[in-house]
Amino acid sequence: MDSMVKEWDSFLAQALDDRTQSDLFAASVAQLHAKAPLPGRKLAALLLGPREAEPSSIDSTVVLYLEQLLALKKVDASDVLTVTFLCSKDRLPKTGEEKPSEDAPWNNPPELEEVVFHRLHKAFAADERPVNNTEGLRTLVVVTRWMQAVVTSHTSDTMIQAMAGIQHPQQQSISVREGLAMLVIGIIENAKILQILNNPRGKDIRKSFVQSLSSFIPFLSNNSAGSQTSLQLANRLEISQKQHDFYEKLPNVDGDANENTGLEVAALQLDAAMELPQVNTRAGLYIFLNALLVARPLTDDFTIINYLHSRYKLEPQSMATDFITAAFDILANAMYRNESPSTLFYLKAFLINNVPLILSQISGSIFPMAVEMCITQALSHIDPHAFPSFSQGFDDIMGSNNSLSDVRQDFLNACALHGLIPAGTVERLLGEAPMQGPPEKRHERKQVLNQCRSNFDKVTTYIDELENLDGNAGAIVGAVTDFISHLCDTQMTMYLKQICCLIFKKPQAMDIMLQFTSPASILRPLCQFLDDWHYDNDQGEYQPAYDEFGAILVLVMAFIYRYDLTYHDIGIGSDTFIAKLLKRGHHSMLPDELTEDQGRHLANWLKGLYDADKEGLSNDVFASCHPQDFYLIVPTLFRQTVMACSHGVLSFESVKSGLEYLGETFLLPALIEGLTWMASYALLQTNNDLDAMIRIFKEVILSTPSSADAQAMHSNIIAMLSSRLERCFRTLQRREPKRANLEPFIQAIKVHSHYERSIYATLKELDRWTNAPNNTLNTSLRNTMQQLSQWASTSSMQPNPPGYTHRQVYASLKMLGATRTLRAIVDEVKTQTDAGNGATALDIGVSIICAPTVEDSPISIDWVGCSTPAPAQQRTRMNLREVLKQEFDTTANLVATDPLAAETIVRLHRRVEAQLTSLGQAGLQAPAINLPSVNIVDMQPQTISDDLNRAIDDAAAASIVEDLSNMENKALQRSMDELTGSDGLDLSSIGMGNGDTDAGNMSAGLENLPGLELVDMGDMGMDMDMNMDMGTAGGDDDWGLDFDNM
Repeated sequence: MDSMVKEWDSFLAQALDDRTQSDLFAASVAQLHAKAPLPGRKLAALLLGPREAEPSSIDSTVVLYLEQLLALKKVDASDVLTVTFLCSKDRLPKTGEEKPSEDAPWNNPPELEEVVFHRLHKAFAADERPVNNTEGLRTLVVVTRWMQAVVTSHTSDTMIQAMAGIQHPQQQSISVREGLAMLVIGIIENAKILQILNNPRGKDIRKSFVQSLSSFIPFLSNNSAGSQTSLQLANRLEISQKQHDFYEKLPNVDGDANENTGLEVAALQLDAAMELPQVNTRAGLYIFLNALLVARPLTDDFTIINYLHSRYKLEPQSMATDFITAAFDILANAMYRNESPSTLFYLKAFLINNVPLILSQISGSIFPMAVEMCITQALSHIDPHAFPSFSQGFDDIMGSNNSLSDVRQDFLNACALHGLIPAGTVERLLGEAPMQGPPEKRHERKQVLNQCRSNFDKVTTYIDELENLDGNAGAIVGAVTDFISHLCDTQMTMYLKQICCLIFKKPQAMDIMLQFTSPASILRPLCQFLDDWHYDNDQGEYQPAYDEFGAILVLVMAFIYRYDLTYHDIGIGSDTFIAKLLKRGHHSMLPDELTEDQGRHLANWLKGLYDADKEGLSNDVFASCHPQDFYLIVPTLFRQTVMACSHGVLSFESVKSGLEYLGETFLLPALIEGLTWMASYALLQTNNDLDAMIRIFKEVILSTPSSADAQAMHSNIIAMLSSRLERCFRTLQRREPKRANLEPFIQAIKVHSHYERSIYATLKELDRWTNAPNNTLNTSLRNTMQQLSQWASTSSMQPNPPGYTHRQVYASLKMLGATRTLRAIVDEVKTQTDAGNGATALDIGVSIICAPTVEDSPISIDWVGCSTPAPAQQRTRMNLREVLKQEFDTTANLVATDPLAAETIVRLHRRVEAQLTSLGQAGLQAPAINLPSVNIVDMQPQTISDDLNRAIDDAAAASIVEDLSNMENKALQRSMDELTGSDGLDLSSIGMGNGDTDAGNMSAGLENLPGLELVDMGDMGMDMDMNMDMGTAGGDDDWGLDFDNM
C-alpha cells in the first residue's frame, strides 16, 4: 500500500506541476490504476487534501482532474465528500479529539467545497449517481453529518460575529451552505437515494438524515442574510420534505413511533368530504379569456378549444353561447375600466376575428350545434348599455364618448363571412338595418401568400386590412408570417426592410398578428437572419446595409418591448445576436473590458461622429464595423459621449452635430439601447453629469427627424421605451422638484403610455387595490372574488360584468407569492361556502388557479398549428396548481383547527386536477398536423409483468444477501460511527450486521439498485484525522502533493 500511495503521490504532483491536459491525464490514470489500484477514498485524499495552512484559493487543474477521476469511476461521490468534509472548517472535532492548532489550521478553502457541492448536485440530479448501494449509503452518512456540522459551526460563527459587532455573515459561509443545500436537493430528488431512505430496513439512517434536514432547513431560511437564493433553496427543501414526509415521528406512550393515527383518520374524513354541485359560471370563462388577453396574447385556437371541451364536455350549445358571451363581457369590462383605445381595439379584434373561426371549428366537430341559436342567446345576455344599437350609439359618438355600438354588427358580419349564419339574418339578429354588410370575399391563406409573392405591393394592402376588423385577419396573418419566412430564406433584404417598416408602424397590427400565431413564428426567422447577416463581396456602399439591418432590428425589438418577450420566448439560443443584445446590449463597458476589435470600432465611431475636421461619417466607418458589432457597443458609445460632454472634452455643438446622425434611419435603432442605458444611468449621476444628459435627452427625444420614414421609426422607438423613460424622468422630478426642464419629456412620451402589453400592473391599479382603508393585495383579491361570485349568481339580472383584470392575480403572485395568493382564494371560497354560494365560488377559484399565464402556466400554450410552435415555457417558480397540490398533501393537519378550510382545499384540488386532466385528454383529439409518418404498429409498449418484476427482485435480494454476509461489516460500522458521532447507526437493520440471516427479507427498495461493489469496503475503517491509514510516517506534510497554486 505504501508504494502505491507514493507512486500516485508522485504522479499527481507531477501532473499538477506540468498542467497535464485532462485527456492525457485520464489515459495515464487508467494505466496507473491498472498497475496500482489505490482505493478511491485514498486517491481522493491525495488529490483534494490541503498542502498549506489556510490556502487562499483553489487550483482549477485540481477540479479538472477530479472530474476525470469521477468520470473514470476511480473515485465516487462518497469518497469526494468524505475527504472534503474532513478538510472542511465546518467539521468539529469529536469528543476527546485534540483540537487542531489555532495558529495553523489545515483546511481547504470554502471555494473547493462549493465546486464539489455543485458538481455532485448535477450528478445526483441527473441520476448519474449513486452507482451502487454502498455509494448511496456512504453519501447519506456524510451529508447527514455535514448538515449537522454546518448548523453548529455557522451558528457559532454568527454568535461570535454578533458579539464583535459584525451584522452579516461572510459571503463564503453563505455560499457554502447554499452549495450544500443544492447538493441535498439533488440527493433527496434522486430515485435511488429515495429507495434507500424509504426502505423499512433503513429506518436508522433515515432517522438521522431527517433530524439533520429538519434543523438545516430553518437554519438556511433564518440565516439567509438577505440572500434570495438561500430562501428559494430553503423553500424547495421544505417542499421536498413535505412531499417525502421527511419528518421525525414522535414516540407514543409505549415508546414506539407514532404513525399519526389521528392524521390518518382526518385524511379519511377529507376523502369523504361532500362535493358541491359543479356549475360552469359566466365568471369562470370571463376569467379565462381575461387571462388569455391581459398581456401577450395566448389565444392559441387549439388551447382554447381544448379548454372549452374540458369545461363543457358534451354541452356544445352552452359552450358556444358562454364563449361568445365571455368575449363580449371582457370588452364591456375594458370599457367600464376606461382602458385605452388600443386595448379596446385589441379585444374587439379577438371577438370579431378569432371567435367566429373558433366557433366554426367547434361546429365542425362530432357534436351538432345550432350556431345561430347560440349567437341569439349570447346577444340576449350581453350588457345593452355597453353595446347599444346604432340609434342609441349615435348620440354617444357625437358626444365623443367611446361607443361600442358597431361591435355587434361587425361580429355578426364576421360570422356570416365564415358561413356560421346566412348574411340575411344579420339584420334580424341586430334588430335594425346594419350600416354595412360582411366583406365580399373571404381570404384564403395560400391565395394571399401567392399574391404577395407575385406582387409585393399587395403586402401593404393586406397589412392595412388587418385593422379593418372584418373577420379576414387570420388568413392574412398566416400569409404574412409565411411571406416573412420566405423573404428570410431567399435573402430579400430590401423587401424585408419594407415589410418590417410597415408592421412596426402599426402596433395594432402587431397585436392582431400575435392573436393568431406564436412570437417564434414571426421573430425566429428574422433573428436568424440578423444573426447570419454579412456584407456582400461586391458591397460598394455600406450605409444602406445599416438601413436594412436597422429596420428589421426595430421590428424585432418592437415585439420584444411591447410584449415583454425573452430570447427563450422567441425560440433562439443564448449565443445569438438578439439574445446577446437583450442580455447585455444596454450595459456600457469600461475601457479595459473592451476587446481589441471593440476598442477599435468605438474609436472609429467616436471620431466619425464628433470629429469636427471631417465632413461626416465615412463609408470606411460602416465598412469596418458590422451592424451586430456596432449595436453591442452602443451603450459604451453613449457613455463616452456623456462623459466627454460633461467634462468639457467635447463641446455640446460637436455632440449635437454627431447626434444628428442618430436621427437618420440607418442609425436610429441605436437609440433603443442608448436611451435604455441613459434612463438607468441618469438616476445615478451628479448634477453636472445630469445637466449634460438632459441636453442629450432633448436632442434625441424632442428633436424631429427630417424624413417621414425616420419620424415614424423615431416615434415607435420612443413608444417602446416610454415606460422606462417615464420612470426615469418622474424619479428625477421627485428628486429635484425645482428642475423645470423635465416636464417637456414627460409630456412628449405621454402619448405612448399604453404601448406595452405586459403582466405588470400600473401604479394606479396598485393604488386602487391597496390604498383603501384596511385594504391589502390579499383582501383586494378576496373582494374581487366576492364580486365575481355575486355576479355569477345573478348575471341574468346584472349583465354588466364586475371590474376584473388578471394583472391583479399576477401582482399578488409577484408580491405575495403563490402560497399567500392561494390562501386568499381558499379563504374567500370558504367564506362564500358559509354564505351558501360555495358552488359558484368554487368554480371561480378553480378558474383562477387553472388560468393560463405567460410564465409558469398550468396550461401549456403550444401554438401547435403554427409554422413554428412555441418553445416550452421556462419554469421560474411554483404556480397556484402546484402550491395547491402541496397544501392538499398536508391538509389532514388542518382538520382539527380549520375543518372547512381543509374541505375547501380538498374540493379545489379535486376540481383543478379533474379539469386539467380532462384538458389533457381533450388534447389527444388534436387536429391533424403535418408530421413525419410513424409506424405506430411497430412501436410495441415495452412493459414487464408484475410477476417478472417480482422474480427479478427476489433474485437481486438473494445476491445482495450473499454479498453482505461476506463483507467486512465492522469496518463499515466504524466508518459510519466516525461520521455520525458517538451514537452511530444500527446498520444491522438494513441487512449489514454480522451474520444477519434476515437480510433476505429486504424489500424492493434496495434490490432495484445496481449490485453492491464492496471490494473497497474494508478500508472504510479509517481514522477521521487526515492520516487516512495510508502508511505515511508523518502527517499532511509528507503527502508530497503540490498545492502551491491553490
